[in-house]
Amino acid sequence: MNRRGVADAVAAVAGALRPVPRAAQAVLAVSGGPDSVGMAQLVTAARPDLRCVVVHIRHGLRDDAADAAAALQNAEGLGLPGHVIGVDVARTGSGPEDAARRARWSALARAATEAGAAFILTGHTADDQAETVLLNMARGTGLAGLAGMPPVLTIGDGIRVVRPVLGLRRGVVREVAVDAGLQLADDPTNDDPRQRRSRARHDLLPRLAALTGSGTDPVDSLTRLARHARRDNDALDAIAADELRRRAVRWGAVHAVTDRVLAGTHEAVATRVVRMLVCRAVPGARPSEAVVTKLLRLADGQAANLAGGIVASRGGGHLAVAAGHHRATERELTGERLVMPEIGMALRRDAGATRGVLPPWAPPRAAAMVRVDGAESLLVRPRRSGDVVRTAQGVRSVARAMSAAGVPRIARDLVPVVEDAEGVLWVPGVAIRHAAAGASALRFERWAGE
Repeated sequence: MNRRGVADAVAAVAGALRPVPRAAQAVLAVSGGPDSVGMAQLVTAARPDLRCVVVHIRHGLRDDAADAAAALQNAEGLGLPGHVIGVDVARTGSGPEDAARRARWSALARAATEAGAAFILTGHTADDQAETVLLNMARGTGLAGLAGMPPVLTIGDGIRVVRPVLGLRRGVVREVAVDAGLQLADDPTNDDPRQRRSRARHDLLPRLAALTGSGTDPVDSLTRLARHARRDNDALDAIAADELRRRAVRWGAVHAVTDRVLAGTHEAVATRVVRMLVCRAVPGARPSEAVVTKLLRLADGQAANLAGGIVASRGGGHLAVAAGHHRATERELTGERLVMPEIGMALRRDAGATRGVLPPWAPPRAAAMVRVDGAESLLVRPRRSGDVVRTAQGVRSVARAMSAAGVPRIARDLVPVVEDAEGVLWVPGVAIRHAAAGASALRFERWAGE
């Protein structure tokens, strides 16, 4: 490669590394193959200020000793520390490629944490991007899949994956590695027709080139498609995130969004809102299209148990989601304050209070406090079968009162029932005993931890 070509590649990598601050610690994920080795060479040329460590992951799926040796030799040649990490690849229904990928990312994240690095740099090229888009298309992907691999991705505890050569062709990156005289290893699976990515590389891309004709490069076409899809997908995600921020409520582990945002927005936004809602409620969840569709189609008053431990219900103007079923803890309020971490609130009894905090699903005109005796012991517990409360309109079932108040079914066991010697005194945001009186006010306040 001539000097101009090398300079252009270095400049492209420098531009891709703008999100990485000066003198940052970074892990270079080096397989030993030409792509990752060329990436390491270009990164050190473009950003000599970075404090890099080379990490090679051994999957144990084949004899990869030569790969590990190449990675360590190149680390030494670049004047960088190098480490080899072995992982066990679990045999799952998703196939060895996916299992190896998961194991690799998990190991890289751990290595970054141990090295004090906030960045992982990988050797994915434009050709890899084109192959990824093709594979995603074959699975019937949406916009997110058409967008392919993002240039920057956050994983784990704030670790950012940056792909500095994603805008460069594989041939260019490999030529940089070869011209630098670096030690290279070849992965035979890259040419194995049993591997989906290999078939995309050696079969689909040439067929696509023949289909488009006129000298059109399918890699350029597919990477351009990925850029357009990412732009549109990011815009829709931003709209959905804003809707969720404005319309979401939370009661402990239960997260909910108003029906208004689901009924009043385009389906492309509504599906994203629901997916984001599930990801909030169930950390690590990757809800499928089938799960999102099921949630959107829940009828009023209906509940569902879905894959991945997701529980959901529709009712009271909300779609509510949680990771499993949750129930309030039974405890006594004997002093001035009772913290209830499971709902993120504290129950306070004091004299002279004039206002309290309504729980998220309480109607706007619900009572925000109740009068009680200042010395009386109160039992605060979850609902029980047969609970009733004597209201101004007569004796009401607590279960029916919760339903009428719009409390989502999966949140009802988290709603505290306050009981005194006479029975149910108050179900916050739901019902209050008629003619409740006393020298103190019982009210809720928000609690964010102590």
